[in-house]
Amino acid sequence: MSLENIISKYLLNKSDQQELEQLKAWQAEAQDNVAALEEMQQIFTLDMSDYKSYNTESAWDSIESQITEADDKQDANKESGNKEEPEKNDTAQIFQIKRWIMSAAAAIVFLAATTAVWYKYTDDSYPMHYAATDMLRSADLPDASIVNLDRGTTLDIISSDFDKNRALQLNGRAYFTVTKDADHPFTVALPQGKVTVLGTQFNINTEENLEEIYVKEGHVRYDILNRSFDLRAGDYIKVIDGDVIKVAMNDDNYLSWKSGKLILDNVNLTKAVKNLSTHFKTDISLLPTLDALDCKISTTIEQESLTEALEELSILLSLQYKKVENKILITDIKC
Repeated sequence: MSLENIISKYLLNKSDQQELEQLKAWQAEAQDNVAALEEMQQIFTLDMSDYKSYNTESAWDSIESQITEADDKQDANKESGNKEEPEKNDTAQIFQIKRWIMSAAAAIVFLAATTAVWYKYTDDSYPMHYAATDMLRSADLPDASIVNLDRGTTLDIISSDFDKNRALQLNGRAYFTVTKDADHPFTVALPQGKVTVLGTQFNINTEENLEEIYVKEGHVRYDILNRSFDLRAGDYIKVIDGDVIKVAMNDDNYLSWKSGKLILDNVNLTKAVKNLSTHFKTDISLLPTLDALDCKISTTIEQESLTEALEELSILLSLQYKKVENKILITDIKC
């Protein structure tokens, strides 16, 4: 599938997990790609404050045919040898992509607005899929519950009658503020178990073979196989390959991803790296020879990307690091 097609599907909340990963990889190629997608999202959400949703099917059907036509034309040109003049540099290529997605965003918004497909929520007219790539995102559910999604997170409504059966499925990290409705329990299916709640605030994190549930306030039930666990305000559990472990929550920065503010107050190097890894949900580790260093770190990282945070630490502590696939390895630091 072409990049243009993937971007358009993301814009309309129709991306699957593979497409989200492809989009994330494209963003990782250049900071300008990240900025371009952010600008596209800003245009796409323009003048939508009075509406909760719109007919994504109509918008997608109309724009998809145009994209397919453009793809077919491009393929035909390649086969006939009628190739466009190569771009002179990477910046020009990025600009060309950026120009396309900005046009696509404007086109879809114009299409939706001029065909009167904008409308408020009804029982059968709400988004079924929510996704966040490299930006935090807030999902406003039909029952007025709010879910803050971390980067790389997907949330799906898996019931056809959400007003009666508030059932969702989560992959990634999210913070839930649930509207109370005793007659209609709120459930979140996870890769290993399921959370059931009547009205509360809680954080869920899912990774490969791992689930974490932290209850900020209220009361939830966690079910896995034939076991149930009651969790109340302050409770925190880890689920590793089906084993449930209840531990004390002693990390003041556990919800820093939601606020965007990570405070490192005279913490040792090992804990600082762990906080960074949790905050950005990225595997960050130390070269083994650095484990024994008695380093103390004090800084505040606020609304920064991982790259910006690492560059800041590079200046403060002469930190050196390298990227190995999707991991960060810190190779040197001066304390």
